[in-house]
Amino acid sequence: MHLEQLNLTYLTDEDRILLRIGFSTEEAEPSKQELQIFFTRRLLQKMWPTLMEAIGAHMRLNRPETAFASDELVNMEHQNAVDKIKQSGNFDQAYSDENRTPVNGERPFLIESIKFHLKVNAALWIQFFPTQGGTVDLRLETSLLHGFCKLLIDAEKISGWDLNLSLPKPEEMLVPAHLLN
Repeated sequence: MHLEQLNLTYLTDEDRILLRIGFSTEEAEPSKQELQIFFTRRLLQKMWPTLMEAIGAHMRLNRPETAFASDELVNMEHQNAVDKIKQSGNFDQAYSDENRTPVNGERPFLIESIKFHLKVNAALWIQFFPTQGGTVDLRLETSLLHGFCKLLIDAEKISGWDLNLSLPKPEEMLVPAHLLN
């Protein structure tokens, strides 16, 4: 499978955020497909702090030198990734659902729980568990992960859920006490 597009849209009539994952298969006859996932306010409220912790832990795992300044570096890395995505025009491109076959039928999956998996030198692996059963696995490289966070922040603002999603601010960092010898 090859990830092609991510789209997050707030749907007023559902009062949910719809994540659309556009991908193509790498079979003899490639096909364009789409997975649809609903985020509820409650799920997003619980997921966001864990996502921020996972991003920080993923950075510390892959770059141990960032252990004490991870929030500041996460913010810098996020801004750099978002700037690169903006410069390439990817945020301006409309989501292309043309000729995409929905994998999960007419109704998007409703997510019951989420797991984050961290590995050295690997993309952050997010595993969604729908109420319908099964799993949806999404592996996001650093720049795509930050793009996903930006889309979540933007969709939540449009929703009016007042969760005030943001990345940790450097002044909110919890720096452990140090002993000097």
